[in-house]
Amino acid sequence: MNVLERFAESRFMKYLESISMKLSGSPAFSAISNGMGGTMGLVMIGAIVQIICVVGTTFLGLDATGKLYQTLYRPYQWTMGAMALYMAFNMAYTYAKNLKLNGVQSGFTSLICYFLVSCPLMSVQVGETAMTVVNFDNFGATGLFTAIIIAMTTVRVTKFVTDHHWIIRMPDVVPEGILNSFNSIIPTAVNVIIWYGLAVILDTVTQGALTLSGAITYALSIPVSFMISTPGMFVILALMQFFWFFGIHGTSVIFTALMVPMMTAYMSNADLMAAGQPLVFHPVFLFGAVSIMGGTGNTLPLCLLGLKSKSEQIRAISKASFIPGCFNINEPVIFGFPIMYNPILFIPFLLNPLIIAGLNLILWKLEIVALPSVLIMTTLPVLMSNFMGTLDWKNVVFAILCFPLLTIIWYPFFKIYEKQCIEKEKAEALEAQEV
Repeated sequence: MNVLERFAESRFMKYLESISMKLSGSPAFSAISNGMGGTMGLVMIGAIVQIICVVGTTFLGLDATGKLYQTLYRPYQWTMGAMALYMAFNMAYTYAKNLKLNGVQSGFTSLICYFLVSCPLMSVQVGETAMTVVNFDNFGATGLFTAIIIAMTTVRVTKFVTDHHWIIRMPDVVPEGILNSFNSIIPTAVNVIIWYGLAVILDTVTQGALTLSGAITYALSIPVSFMISTPGMFVILALMQFFWFFGIHGTSVIFTALMVPMMTAYMSNADLMAAGQPLVFHPVFLFGAVSIMGGTGNTLPLCLLGLKSKSEQIRAISKASFIPGCFNINEPVIFGFPIMYNPILFIPFLLNPLIIAGLNLILWKLEIVALPSVLIMTTLPVLMSNFMGTLDWKNVVFAILCFPLLTIIWYPFFKIYEKQCIEKEKAEALEAQEV
């Protein structure tokens, strides 16, 4: 047994495994995990479309503002760009089924509450025509945490109302479909009153300036803006990974706060490079450490480990996630394994960006690798993105050398999770044989 295998079998890892088993058995955590997994098809379609668009703009000179690009990009907008909508329904549906409630009605209740809270209608004038529009931003990853909260709480409210028999009673001769519709009226009404009431209060207090999703994102981004320092950036990187664990799109939240100082830093170094002067280190450059190899959390090594897994689930997810991971798109990994709400895989997901950031910082200070000077798209292929951001081959070598280190970090935690999945698959197979 090698060192990594001994660590995987250690008391500490066994303790984490027991916590993970308890959480996975919880109806709420199961609903969140399965609700995310149920959207994998949409995530994959969105990832494929995103890769096509990146290839088109990077290599084929496709104009991102042109009609062809917008036509190609539309499936992405309605898959990953609207993920919060699908999860609001699917998580509520799954949670309701776990609690022996009507899944479809609970899903629709969650969805209408999400619309009321996060997507207010706005009137705009287009030429001589007045149009009613809705802000699409909250449909995507930035609205995920709100979607999770609404899905979980609406089902709990429905459970409370149903357990107390606050329903419209109908004769037994009424068909089941009609009976279910009437039974859902009061629970749906109670949920709508609660959530729309909160939305109206927030709208009144802010005079229409914020939705609930916007308020959450804004509240989380405020402390980040005061932490633009080298120690602060390490805290920010850890905070971003914690956001992902709890269903918040950590990259979007953090990037909102870092966008202005990041743009300033890159433009400053671009001017220095054009003038032939030495580049300057800015702490915000450490932000790139989260995705040096496969998107946020450097998950490409995890995908490669999963390709040879004995677990059918892990192997299937890894096959589906590998190509998107090569383009630093790792939603399939985060939602598919999953990493979100998975305390086992979260530890390396948290650790490896911090370790890579520390190594990057040392090599920058020693002037072994080049400082960034080009603000690039995050979805460029692995290694190409490492080169394009600095225009220096040494940064590509650094990324390649980081790969085995990242694999070592992922390995023991991957083996624990793989063991859980294999045991679960064996149990399901035995259950199927008995049936």
